[in-house]
Amino acid sequence: MSSDAALPDPADESGSLDLDVRTLPHGARHDVIFARLQALADGETFVIRNDHDPKPLRYQTEALWPGAFEWTYLEAGPLQWRVAITRAD
Repeated sequence: MSSDAALPDPADESGSLDLDVRTLPHGARHDVIFARLQALADGETFVIRNDHDPKPLRYQTEALWPGAFEWTYLEAGPLQWRVAITRAD
């Protein structure tokens, strides 16, 4: 995905980047999130908002980059999930 203009990029109250993937086409969500993950500096965090538990994304991320990211659930449904993802390496 090459259009950064379509990516929401507001800072939330903690100063981390907040990405509401509910506004993105389903087929593009993982690519957008992976691009954000790769752009994170060590110790940097961003928060994803989703309409379902992003557990499959977590498994895929761990398979691609074992141990590189820490996931912290900030909100766990039933209508919205918010997960802070921090670059750990």
